Amino acid sequence: MKDSSANLKPVLVMIRGLPGSGKSYLATEIQNQTESGQVILLDPDATSYSTEEYISFSSDLSATGVDEMLHPYRYLRSNAYKAIISGKVIIWNQAFTNQDLLHRTIVNLQTFAKEKGIELPVLVVEVDIDPAKAKERVANRAEQGGHDVSLEKFERFINDYSSFSEYGYQSITVNGEENVSANAKIIKQEIEKLKIS
Repeated sequence: MKDSSANLKPVLVMIRGLPGSGKSYLATEIQNQTESGQVILLDPDATSYSTEEYISFSSDLSATGVDEMLHPYRYLRSNAYKAIISGKVIIWNQAFTNQDLLHRTIVNLQTFAKEKGIELPVLVVEVDIDPAKAKERVANRAEQGGHDVSLEKFERFINDYSSFSEYGYQSITVNGEENVSANAKIIKQEIEKLKIS
Protein backbone atom coordinates (compact mmCIF):
# COMPACT_ATOMS: atom_id res chain seq x y z
CA MET A 1 0.00 0.00 0.00
CA LYS A 2 1.31 3.47 -0.91
CA ASP A 3 1.84 6.05 1.80
CA SER A 4 -0.88 8.62 1.11
CA SER A 5 1.11 11.34 2.89
CA ALA A 6 3.89 10.90 0.30
CA ASN A 7 1.38 11.69 -2.44
CA LEU A 8 0.73 15.07 -0.79
CA LYS A 9 4.41 16.00 -0.52
CA PRO A 10 5.32 18.63 -3.10
CA VAL A 11 8.41 18.29 -5.26
CA LEU A 12 9.95 21.05 -7.34
CA VAL A 13 11.39 19.97 -10.69
CA MET A 14 13.31 22.66 -12.56
CA ILE A 15 13.82 21.72 -16.21
CA ARG A 16 16.49 23.79 -17.91
CA GLY A 17 18.35 23.67 -21.20
CA LEU A 18 18.87 25.49 -24.46
CA PRO A 19 15.89 26.42 -26.63
CA GLY A 20 15.20 23.43 -28.86
CA SER A 21 16.69 20.95 -26.41
CA GLY A 22 13.34 19.22 -25.89
CA LYS A 23 12.44 20.65 -22.46
CA SER A 24 8.76 21.14 -23.27
CA TYR A 25 8.30 17.64 -24.71
CA LEU A 26 10.01 16.22 -21.63
CA ALA A 27 7.94 18.29 -19.19
CA THR A 28 4.71 17.26 -20.91
CA GLU A 29 5.72 13.59 -20.93
CA ILE A 30 6.54 13.66 -17.20
CA GLN A 31 3.09 15.17 -16.63
CA ASN A 32 1.50 12.46 -18.78
CA GLN A 33 3.26 9.72 -16.80
CA THR A 34 2.16 11.13 -13.44
CA GLU A 35 -1.19 10.63 -11.73
CA SER A 36 -3.80 13.04 -13.07
CA GLY A 37 -4.10 16.26 -11.11
CA GLN A 38 -0.85 15.71 -9.21
CA VAL A 39 1.32 17.91 -11.46
CA ILE A 40 1.36 21.59 -12.32
CA LEU A 41 3.36 22.59 -15.37
CA LEU A 42 4.78 26.12 -15.38
CA ASP A 43 6.24 27.46 -18.61
CA PRO A 44 6.55 31.16 -19.49
CA ASP A 45 6.36 30.34 -23.22
CA ALA A 46 3.19 28.26 -22.87
CA THR A 47 1.28 30.50 -20.46
CA SER A 48 -1.73 32.41 -21.74
CA TYR A 49 -1.39 36.04 -20.68
CA SER A 50 -4.83 36.98 -21.99
CA THR A 51 -6.91 35.08 -19.42
CA GLU A 52 -9.05 36.96 -16.91
CA GLU A 53 -7.03 35.38 -14.10
CA TYR A 54 -3.72 36.70 -15.43
CA ILE A 55 -5.11 40.13 -16.34
CA SER A 56 -6.52 40.52 -12.82
CA PHE A 57 -3.24 39.32 -11.27
CA SER A 58 -1.23 41.72 -13.45
CA SER A 59 -3.55 44.61 -12.63
CA ASP A 60 -3.08 44.00 -8.90
CA LEU A 61 0.71 44.01 -9.32
CA SER A 62 0.59 47.23 -11.34
CA ALA A 63 -1.42 48.86 -8.57
CA THR A 64 1.42 48.12 -6.14
CA GLY A 65 4.08 49.47 -8.51
CA VAL A 66 5.59 46.17 -9.71
CA ASP A 67 7.32 46.51 -13.10
CA GLU A 68 5.18 44.93 -15.83
CA MET A 69 8.19 42.95 -17.09
CA LEU A 70 8.12 40.98 -13.83
CA HIS A 71 4.43 40.09 -13.98
CA PRO A 72 4.75 36.79 -15.93
CA TYR A 73 7.43 35.49 -13.55
CA ARG A 74 5.42 36.56 -10.48
CA TYR A 75 2.35 34.85 -11.93
CA LEU A 76 4.20 31.54 -12.36
CA ARG A 77 5.65 31.88 -8.88
CA SER A 78 2.18 32.49 -7.44
CA ASN A 79 0.93 29.31 -9.09
CA ALA A 80 3.91 27.45 -7.66
CA TYR A 81 2.97 28.67 -4.17
CA LYS A 82 -0.54 27.24 -4.59
CA ALA A 83 0.90 23.94 -5.81
CA ILE A 84 3.23 23.71 -2.81
CA ILE A 85 0.27 24.04 -0.44
CA SER A 86 -1.65 21.43 -2.47
CA GLY A 87 1.28 18.97 -2.35
CA LYS A 88 1.73 18.79 -6.11
CA VAL A 89 4.73 18.09 -8.29
CA ILE A 90 5.77 21.44 -9.76
CA ILE A 91 7.48 21.22 -13.13
CA TRP A 92 9.00 24.60 -13.98
CA ASN A 93 10.14 24.51 -17.59
CA GLN A 94 12.40 27.39 -18.61
CA ALA A 95 15.84 27.81 -20.21
CA PHE A 96 17.23 29.36 -17.00
CA THR A 97 20.59 30.26 -18.58
CA ASN A 98 20.83 32.84 -15.79
CA GLN A 99 21.92 30.65 -12.89
CA ASP A 100 21.31 33.39 -10.34
CA LEU A 101 17.64 33.58 -11.36
CA LEU A 102 17.32 29.80 -11.13
CA HIS A 103 18.93 29.75 -7.69
CA ARG A 104 16.80 32.66 -6.42
CA THR A 105 13.63 30.98 -7.70
CA ILE A 106 14.45 27.76 -5.86
CA VAL A 107 15.37 29.58 -2.64
CA ASN A 108 12.20 31.66 -2.79
CA LEU A 109 9.96 28.60 -3.22
CA GLN A 110 11.75 26.62 -0.53
CA THR A 111 11.50 29.58 1.85
CA PHE A 112 7.77 29.85 1.16
CA ALA A 113 7.35 26.11 1.81
CA LYS A 114 9.36 26.28 5.04
CA GLU A 115 7.21 29.16 6.31
CA LYS A 116 4.18 26.90 5.76
CA GLY A 117 5.87 23.99 7.56
CA ILE A 118 6.28 22.06 4.31
CA GLU A 119 9.42 20.34 3.05
CA LEU A 120 10.12 21.05 -0.64
CA PRO A 121 12.72 18.76 -2.20
CA VAL A 122 14.22 19.96 -5.48
CA LEU A 123 15.36 18.17 -8.61
CA VAL A 124 17.19 20.13 -11.30
CA VAL A 125 16.93 18.47 -14.70
CA GLU A 126 19.52 19.53 -17.27
CA VAL A 127 18.52 18.70 -20.84
CA ASP A 128 21.75 18.34 -22.79
CA ILE A 129 21.92 18.67 -26.58
CA ASP A 130 24.34 19.63 -29.33
CA PRO A 131 23.73 23.39 -29.91
CA ALA A 132 23.62 22.89 -33.70
CA LYS A 133 20.81 20.35 -33.31
CA ALA A 134 18.94 22.66 -30.91
CA LYS A 135 19.28 25.55 -33.37
CA GLU A 136 17.90 23.35 -36.16
CA ARG A 137 14.91 22.38 -34.01
CA VAL A 138 14.17 26.02 -33.18
CA ALA A 139 14.25 26.93 -36.89
CA ASN A 140 11.89 24.04 -37.74
CA ARG A 141 9.55 25.05 -34.92
CA ALA A 142 9.44 28.63 -36.15
CA GLU A 143 8.66 27.48 -39.70
CA GLN A 144 5.65 25.63 -38.33
CA GLY A 145 4.40 28.73 -36.51
CA GLY A 146 5.84 27.85 -33.11
CA HIS A 147 7.87 29.86 -30.63
CA ASP A 148 10.96 31.39 -32.28
CA VAL A 149 14.26 32.50 -30.77
CA SER A 150 16.39 35.07 -32.56
CA LEU A 151 19.87 33.98 -33.61
CA GLU A 152 21.39 36.66 -31.38
CA LYS A 153 19.41 35.49 -28.37
CA PHE A 154 20.21 31.85 -29.10
CA GLU A 155 23.95 32.62 -29.26
CA ARG A 156 23.66 34.45 -25.95
CA PHE A 157 21.96 31.40 -24.43
CA ILE A 158 24.81 29.17 -25.65
CA ASN A 159 27.45 31.52 -24.25
CA ASP A 160 25.67 31.94 -20.90
CA TYR A 161 24.62 28.34 -20.34
CA SER A 162 26.58 26.19 -17.92
CA SER A 163 25.83 23.31 -15.59
CA PHE A 164 24.02 24.06 -12.33
CA SER A 165 25.16 20.89 -10.56
CA GLU A 166 27.77 22.65 -8.41
CA TYR A 167 25.04 24.53 -6.52
CA GLY A 168 24.38 21.45 -4.41
CA TYR A 169 20.83 20.64 -5.52
CA GLN A 170 20.05 17.12 -6.58
CA SER A 171 20.41 17.14 -10.35
CA ILE A 172 20.14 14.81 -13.28
CA THR A 173 21.23 15.25 -16.89
CA VAL A 174 19.34 13.71 -19.80
CA ASN A 175 20.13 13.75 -23.50
CA GLY A 176 17.55 15.79 -25.40
CA GLU A 177 18.04 13.65 -28.49
CA GLU A 178 17.18 10.39 -26.76
CA ASN A 179 13.73 8.88 -26.26
CA VAL A 180 11.52 11.39 -24.44
CA SER A 181 9.36 8.73 -22.80
CA ALA A 182 12.42 6.90 -21.42
CA ASN A 183 13.91 10.16 -20.12
CA ALA A 184 10.60 11.06 -18.46
CA LYS A 185 10.43 7.65 -16.81
CA ILE A 186 13.91 8.15 -15.29
CA ILE A 187 12.92 11.57 -13.95
CA LYS A 188 9.59 10.29 -12.62
CA GLN A 189 11.48 7.63 -10.65
CA GLU A 190 13.66 10.37 -9.12
CA ILE A 191 10.53 12.35 -8.23
CA GLU A 192 9.03 9.32 -6.48
CA LYS A 193 12.24 8.88 -4.44
CA LEU A 194 12.07 12.52 -3.34
CA LYS A 195 8.43 12.12 -2.32
CA ILE A 196 9.24 9.33 0.13
CA SER A 197 12.64 10.54 1.36
